[in-house]
Amino acid sequence: MAKFKNEEKINAVLRYINGNESLLGIANHIGVHKRVLQYWVRKYQYHSEKAFLKSYTNYPVQYKLDVLDYMNEHGTSIL
Repeated sequence: MAKFKNEEKINAVLRYINGNESLLGIANHIGVHKRVLQYWVRKYQYHSEKAFLKSYTNYPVQYKLDVLDYMNEHGTSIL
């Protein structure tokens, strides 16, 4: 499956919500399974455009290594 940019997902969802196009027609046109598009629509309806923002933080490698060293030295775990 191809990766879609947030703008492409939002555009497809808005085409469905605002237009006269069917879910299956839009899904076929953009090359995605209709269940994926249904999922995008539900996410958009619940969270609006915020649904497609990345919710993770990208930490530098050195920071990750420091955390692992700390966990090893102090016997801590992620649980």
